[in-house]
Amino acid sequence: MTAASYRDGVSLRNGLRAIGQSFVFQGRSTRSELTSALILIAIGELVLFLAFHFFHPPTPLNVALFWRRVAVEEGLALLLFLPLIGLIVRRLHDVGLPAIPGLVLAAIGVAGDLDRTQVAMGLYPGVPLLPTAGQVALVVLAVALYWSPASGGNRFGPDPRAA
Repeated sequence: MTAASYRDGVSLRNGLRAIGQSFVFQGRSTRSELTSALILIAIGELVLFLAFHFFHPPTPLNVALFWRRVAVEEGLALLLFLPLIGLIVRRLHDVGLPAIPGLVLAAIGVAGDLDRTQVAMGLYPGVPLLPTAGQVALVVLAVALYWSPASGGNRFGPDPRAA
């Protein structure tokens, strides 16, 4: 079976299976699993955003309390992305790439986002170019994650589309 005839597309089942294997770092994963998991994580992020911004009472003009609230919100948002660690590793394996450079790119992207948030809150002046480097790193990572898979088995395991 080739990648062009692969029938198990984007679905709730694929997303839940991929998220369920959050800390499995061996083997390979398909683009449809990645897309399905990203859709579920985006829905989780939307629910989190709605819960914090529409159903949570306004924060009083206490700066320390505001920073704690933002820290909790950012922490929960980052927790939603934890399932992507194993998925990034397996997806890069499917393309035939090692995982470490992809995880470094993801870390740069997260650091850029946290830096941008802290600068917007006025916590500190920020690290020059880190937000831009984070965005570039995430674009490079996205291209690598959606690159065409290596056909057949590779050093990371058998083709998941053939199963």
